[in-house]
Amino acid sequence: MLLVLAGTALVACTYGLVRYAFGLAVPEVQRDLGLSTGAVGVVSGATSVAYCLAAAVAFGCCQRWPRAVVAGAGAVAAVGALGVWTAGSAAVFAVAVVLGSAGAGAASPGLVVLVGRAVPGPQQDRAQAVVNAGTGPGLVAAALLALLLGDRWQTAWWMAGAATAVVTVVVLLLAPRGTPETGPAVPVDAGRRWVAPLAGAALLGAGSAAVWTHGRSVLQAGGLAGPTALWVWVALGAGATGAAVLAPRWLRAGVAPAWTAALALTAAGVVGLALPPVGPVPFLAAAAFGLGSTVGTTVLIAWADRVSSTPGPAVSAFFVALLLGQAVGAPLSSALLPVGVLPAFGVAAVLVLAGAALPAPAAVAEPAVR
Repeated sequence: MLLVLAGTALVACTYGLVRYAFGLAVPEVQRDLGLSTGAVGVVSGATSVAYCLAAAVAFGCCQRWPRAVVAGAGAVAAVGALGVWTAGSAAVFAVAVVLGSAGAGAASPGLVVLVGRAVPGPQQDRAQAVVNAGTGPGLVAAALLALLLGDRWQTAWWMAGAATAVVTVVVLLLAPRGTPETGPAVPVDAGRRWVAPLAGAALLGAGSAAVWTHGRSVLQAGGLAGPTALWVWVALGAGATGAAVLAPRWLRAGVAPAWTAALALTAAGVVGLALPPVGPVPFLAAAAFGLGSTVGTTVLIAWADRVSSTPGPAVSAFFVALLLGQAVGAPLSSALLPVGVLPAFGVAAVLVLAGAALPAPAAVAEPAVR
């Protein structure tokens, strides 16, 4: 369906080209704008807070006005990206990249509702997985642009902003219109069944932050040439893209085994990226991390559909927890890096694995009928 493809492209833009491109640009930002390692952690944490604030707004709006939420998400992400393009100082860069990150926070909940209305029934898990895996192609595109543009790294950001604006318009043209947008407000179906996914999302976010924030700079500090480190990022994006195929298959076995497998793969990738970058190790580790973390977020979307009759707000809440975890994990990894890469990334991997020790969601109710 065209809406699924357009939604995938919007996730690719808001996440891959805008939000997670921050970590990809860290070496150049430190060189050209003088951002310190400590400041990198603070800015990364601030992007997560901005994401959470946007997702919190989407929490209350996406079930009733998903089109408006998506429109706002695309506009904010595009403006932030264009701000990075024009930034001439670390302060302006920080403000712009934090603003741009907020767009991703609103994009996911709005898209979950729109896709759920357009693709009801048993095909919904697959459609949501494809859209959520859009992060992968976005990461690949961001890395390839960095390779092509070299020192002109800011040029990639105006391209990201323009692409985000265009794709947002396409999504709005294809999105279904319906009475839920103008009808009475739908009460949010929340309860104790949200506790496990909220905790798991926070742990996944806290552990994955080390890679999203410092992955490329750690590889280069370990002796990997800049272009090679960018190709490792391409491998990460390729792994994330694979979630579109693997996540629906893993979910057929149930949310619990899919969640456990995703977290194990993510943790393995985190540890692998902390090892000396020899041979194919960093490429395999990056692909494992990209696949595991993206399957993990896809499982959270499926989990929301199984614990709530209002999955849009549930996804908002789970992704807020994910990014609050990242807001804590980013400065934590920055603080631990002076001790050593392996200790910093080892703690991150333990946090991810802790999410697999939560009560299994196998007993969760069947998908709610909306």
